Amino acid sequence: MTGFSSTQLQASWGTLSLEISSVNHRYQEIYVRLPREFSSWEPWFHQKLRKCFRRGKIQVRMEVLWAPSFRMARINKDILSSYCDELLQIQRSMGQAKELALEKLLNLPGVLDLPKFEDSKESEDIESVFEKLINDAAGSWQSMRRVEGEHLRDAVLNDLEELERLASEIGKRWLKARDDAFAATRARVSETLEGLGEKLDEGRFIQEIVILTDKWDISEELARLKSHIAKFRDAGNESESAGRKLDFIVQEMNREVNTLDSKIADAEIRWLAVDSKAALERIREQIQNLE
Repeated sequence: MTGFSSTQLQASWGTLSLEISSVNHRYQEIYVRLPREFSSWEPWFHQKLRKCFRRGKIQVRMEVLWAPSFRMARINKDILSSYCDELLQIQRSMGQAKELALEKLLNLPGVLDLPKFEDSKESEDIESVFEKLINDAAGSWQSMRRVEGEHLRDAVLNDLEELERLASEIGKRWLKARDDAFAATRARVSETLEGLGEKLDEGRFIQEIVILTDKWDISEELARLKSHIAKFRDAGNESESAGRKLDFIVQEMNREVNTLDSKIADAEIRWLAVDSKAALERIREQIQNLE
């Protein structure tokens, strides 16, 4: 979502400079700052920019260096004089006597006659200039975002490959850990019964093993984790914005890793689960930057 661009355009009435910058945000937010002469064009800029992105916070700032030949702002002396007379009367009525700072009165309504574009032809020319200006700036801004996106994509895919490797290691280790756990359980039960002068009931032992198998089995979690990894890759290759979708898939992957971690007592598998969570956290942090 992050990006920046700056562009300039020469028009008959001056030089326009436009900057676009964007940062990460959950929703789509647009802030436009235009010179007062073009304040009425703000909705137009909003409409154009909404089509360029889906989420993020974008700021647009435009400045104009007016051409000397163009009619500059003029001070309306009659209105300024009226403001001064009224302010002086108010000061006297309040028992104050201060000199008026005229430069501070220039922003009052009507004091400045701002440059105006009188006819429809001039208005059409403005739209044409603005169209080119925002297209150039937005194109450069999008190019920077694409470059940043490629860097993020490489980082995320590296962590995803690491997660895939860890899931495979957990699967291999679990088969051996399961058999070792069953053997250890059988040995402990047999030893306990022998101490009590009893013999191991194979039928009852098998029933208990079935119950333990259901508690220890993580094959479903591993299968779902691999499925989520595949869906994550597919979503990342889609042409549409997929940031929110990828975020949801990461939550699902994290849920599977937490579940299998809670089922297993094997120390090595638990450390592999910790590494998996770390890889998922790195992925989650990166995709917060994606639109």
